[in-house]
Amino acid sequence: MPRIKLLLLSFFLLPVLLFLLADWLFPLPVERLQPQGSMVVYDRHGEMLRVFLASDQMWRIRVKSEEISETIKQAVLTYEDQYFLWHCGINPVSILRAAIANLRAGKIVQGGSTITMQIARLMEPKARTLPGKLIEAFRALQLEWHYSKEEILTLYLDMTPYGGNIVGIGAASLLYFQKRPDQLSLGEAALLAAIPKSPNRFRPDLNPQAASQARRKVLTTMVSQGKITQAEYNEALGESIPQQRHPLPFMIPHLSDKLMQLYPDQERMQTTIDASRQRTVTAILRNHKGALRNQGITNCAAVVIDNKTGDLLALVGSIDFFDSAACGQVNGAIAPRSPGSTLKPFVYALGLNAGLISPQSLLCDVPVEYSGYEPVNYDECYSGAVTVEEALIRSLNVPAVNLYAQLGRHGLYHFLKEAEISTLPQAKEYYGLSLVLGGGEVTLLELTNLYCGLANGGLFRPCRLVTSERANPGKRLLSEEACYILTEMLCQLRRPELPAVWEWSINTPKVAWKTGTSYGHRDAWSIGYTPSYSIGVWAGNFNGKGAPALVGAEIAAPVLFDIFSALDIPGEERWFVQPAGVATRQVCAVSGMFPTEHCPNREEELYIPGISPQQRCNIHCQVLVDKKTGYRLCSHCRHGRECEVRVYEKWPAAIAAWKARNGYPIEKIPPHLPTCTQIATGTAPVIHSPVAGARYKLRADIDPAFQQILLDAQVSNSTAEIFWFLDKELVYSGKPIRRIFIIPTPGWHNLICVDDEGRSSEINITVRQESVIDSWQ
Repeated sequence: MPRIKLLLLSFFLLPVLLFLLADWLFPLPVERLQPQGSMVVYDRHGEMLRVFLASDQMWRIRVKSEEISETIKQAVLTYEDQYFLWHCGINPVSILRAAIANLRAGKIVQGGSTITMQIARLMEPKARTLPGKLIEAFRALQLEWHYSKEEILTLYLDMTPYGGNIVGIGAASLLYFQKRPDQLSLGEAALLAAIPKSPNRFRPDLNPQAASQARRKVLTTMVSQGKITQAEYNEALGESIPQQRHPLPFMIPHLSDKLMQLYPDQERMQTTIDASRQRTVTAILRNHKGALRNQGITNCAAVVIDNKTGDLLALVGSIDFFDSAACGQVNGAIAPRSPGSTLKPFVYALGLNAGLISPQSLLCDVPVEYSGYEPVNYDECYSGAVTVEEALIRSLNVPAVNLYAQLGRHGLYHFLKEAEISTLPQAKEYYGLSLVLGGGEVTLLELTNLYCGLANGGLFRPCRLVTSERANPGKRLLSEEACYILTEMLCQLRRPELPAVWEWSINTPKVAWKTGTSYGHRDAWSIGYTPSYSIGVWAGNFNGKGAPALVGAEIAAPVLFDIFSALDIPGEERWFVQPAGVATRQVCAVSGMFPTEHCPNREEELYIPGISPQQRCNIHCQVLVDKKTGYRLCSHCRHGRECEVRVYEKWPAAIAAWKARNGYPIEKIPPHLPTCTQIATGTAPVIHSPVAGARYKLRADIDPAFQQILLDAQVSNSTAEIFWFLDKELVYSGKPIRRIFIIPTPGWHNLICVDDEGRSSEINITVRQESVIDSWQ
């Protein structure tokens, strides 16, 4: 008896041990169970936005078990393998029944493969020979050993073909019915259960009649086995057969292409995009297409960022992705372009942050030169002096460049690098001061994200594209106070650069915004923000061709405000709250400085206590004037004379000289009493031309009369006369507003400029004679 028990035990254990040994020697090729699938891009709420073909050009959309309805599972099991839950991967009864049927027919008319064996065949396709069937059976046993029944059924539904290049229930549901697998009706589920029997013969888009008959067979089997009622059977038979494939979603082609580059191995990408807002922005850009095309502008791009989270909510890279003539597949949201004036606000923010300026501070707006670089305003006009607020609103170039130069080492370039702008590969010197006017390149997405940093009170962080990215806490590059003051300057809706025909609605949301136009009218920009959103719009031609109409305020701004008006901004959205570190003060209406008793008018401005400039007004000055002679008196010469106190505006030399030369009325301060022996104090003339240490070359083939050097000095409006000395010889005496030229001679020269009160400035220059041969080289 013990021997019989041992024999019986060996009879049962030996096959198991042999199987385990074979399983160890010939492991399952699990990588073939899940070949590379299609990348599917979803929005933040799970809506499908875009599907890519898999690497083998198949539509293969991976699904999870819980994403497949019980209806399709029941239909498949009833029709394909009703004993699936009970067998171990091989069903001897089915194999025997199939063998008998095939022998009687003299050909293969019935298969005995289980669902598990079909997976084995899909995993390792082999000829239908006896050795092939034995390997298939072994693999089926392995599958049952390593996976649960639920996992095996999901693998089958993921791997089975559904006609053409459709693989898996996920792709089949979308392409045939525009539904997810958990949304299929009974009739649809029955059709998809039938197709794998003969994928091409039962394709509904090619053979709808055969597909209908196959569906009927599935439903008949289900009703005969009591899986469905007769009423359900009749209702399912009445459902229509799809006559064609449905197109897959194609909502965010530009961003999807970028994600495919960044995450080539991912099959499921959930973006931060909001599909509803994406549709809204896309529709708005398309609505502007005709008007833009009529003005020689072929494209437009826009992005929307959630300020609170840093999430990208919408990205439209071009008006029409399929417009090849307009290069529609170029992603305008990430294409580096010249930003025009859109970087200026950050220079002013840095100035506010460093305490160099406040909103009413005066900035110099006169011609200036920086080592050969001479910035000019957009309209090639100047104002002499403007407030910070006016310079920003009017987008003046010269004051912005002057402020950038004043910021020094930690200016705009350093800030942009700290903010992780990726499109400035060169060193700071490469861009120079022109960076603030668009001398570098940025992308619409990164630029809009910079403005998002302003909306967040100076906290800058990368824009988040997919929900799997961890939220970045960001880093503080500007103070909350500086950002708030800048925002208050930027939110003035009625702007001088707006077209007069633009009618403003009272319902237009309050927005802090800035426009920009690149050199040559190649790019038009408009970026704006509210507490909720930062939105950026770019318009132009991807081939770089300029158009006269490409002006930020006229082309990009209308699109920007259409987007702001269309987004569901809360009706009671609260504007930015003034930080505790921002206060209001009175300043001189002329100088923007702390007023003195001599300042006749005053204005209010926002400022940062302890940071903003504290200087008292030095433009309104008190002067003692001799009633008899009209000369200005000082403490040394006023004794014994009848005098009166007058208040004059004493402008800085550069501004005073510009005003005088351009015919602006400027009250002259009386000259100092000539007989006074006291040496005058104050600012000496500022020699503007020539530049100290300059080296000039005289061309031998050009008349010297056409190579003259300009003598230009800036003096205050208290100076009535200046004197120029070249190598200690007087070459000019007279009013400072006159422009004087000298014909240079080769050699080293000394230049001195003296005003009528004896204050002087001195420089040296060198002039070299260049031969005709030298000029040809």
